[in-house]
Amino acid sequence: TRRVKQILTGVHWAEEPLSRICHTVSNIQVTEAIPSVSEATQVNVKCRFLIYRNRVQTETDFLVGKREDVLRKVDGQWKIARRKVILDQNVLLAKNLTVFF
Repeated sequence: TRRVKQILTGVHWAEEPLSRICHTVSNIQVTEAIPSVSEATQVNVKCRFLIYRNRVQTETDFLVGKREDVLRKVDGQWKIARRKVILDQNVLLAKNLTVFF
């Protein structure tokens, strides 16, 4: 019943207790700027990432891979229009995915 009450409040977490997460992003490359570099309203970006997650005492996960993003300028701010995440692992060993890549 406690969990139902929490859901009814509208304030709910996907995990309890929350995971401790560290994101590392590297090798950032702008592969294309449209229409040009100086007047870009859209850019294609590639990068590599490493995510370390620790939850409770024994749950530890490493998620390693690459991202391919399309960013668009909307009202003067860059927004993610599309994101493709490619994990290096063949088999995902994490119990869940509550991480924003």
